[in-house]
Amino acid sequence: MTQQQENRRVRMTKRLLKDALLELMEKQDLISITVTAICEEADVHRSTFYNYYNDPADLLREIEQDFLNRIPTPPHVLDKQNQKTLLAVTAEFFDYIQDNKIMIRTLFSESSGNNFAARLVDHLCDGYVPVNRDTDELTANYTRLYIASGAVGILREWVNENCPVSSEKLAEMMYSISRRVSQY
Repeated sequence: MTQQQENRRVRMTKRLLKDALLELMEKQDLISITVTAICEEADVHRSTFYNYYNDPADLLREIEQDFLNRIPTPPHVLDKQNQKTLLAVTAEFFDYIQDNKIMIRTLFSESSGNNFAARLVDHLCDGYVPVNRDTDELTANYTRLYIASGAVGILREWVNENCPVSSEKLAEMMYSISRRVSQY
């Protein structure tokens, strides 16, 4: 067996386990989901689960990290060309969210037993939210936190309302709001 086939099998097995956990989380809290239930839903043996994860929370953390890794990185210098690229990439990311809104709703739900929204805010604050260069550090940190928290709130509401505006429009709105606030 080649390394590529093995990697494909591992990826497929992990995908089955992730889908099973998300399916179960639509009906119950993470704390009440067992490894056995995940394995039955995924049609995977328990020992296979333990090859990759310690417990359901570990599996959920990987799902969350997969999502965080998909967030596009904005350019450091934002000229007109980069702005168009940033909006296009952000809209593409929002398309991904729209296509996976059940997963996103589950991650934001209280049934996950953790605070994904706070993790997402922290992730966005770490290098994603630009602020005015002349701003002191404390104000810059608060501005980043304000923008990131607002973006997460808008994103959660957009998904919960079944994405009432297009991904492109949402990207433009969030960019416009963020720019205005960061110019403070």
